Amino acid sequence: MGKLLLVLGVSMMIASCGLKNSSDSFKEEKSLRVEFVGTTTPTISNTKGKATLFAVAANLADAAATEIAVVDFDAKAIPFNVDFELPKDYLNLIEPKVRKGDSVNYYVAIAWDSNADGKIEDGDVMIDFDKQFPHVKLEKQTQQVYVK
Repeated sequence: MGKLLLVLGVSMMIASCGLKNSSDSFKEEKSLRVEFVGTTTPTISNTKGKATLFAVAANLADAAATEIAVVDFDAKAIPFNVDFELPKDYLNLIEPKVRKGDSVNYYVAIAWDSNADGKIEDGDVMIDFDKQFPHVKLEKQTQQVYVK
């Protein structure tokens, strides 16, 4: 009886390995709300920008991230929210391929010519890497990313 319980316990532990910090399902549609916050109040002449959600397998050091979702946004001030809708097969989009149970790192980027000079460069609203890298998790709560 004791051996049976031990085998059952070990089987359950093996079956659940790798599900932590990963997306539990390859078939579940997910959404993510990101709030872009900052400590400055820039003058925004062009309200149209683009936010991108990227993913990369956590166990790879030098792999390029895969674009998972892109959202065009219209923001008149900071803070502003962007809602990403992930396709049901978003894990299958990640290159190199992610196996079920592998951990995945997600982060966001923005491209926004907020000062309307025709170029995306210093002076535009951008991710504030000095405060924090724009990592996000696929959770129900709103994730915050700092901009400057």
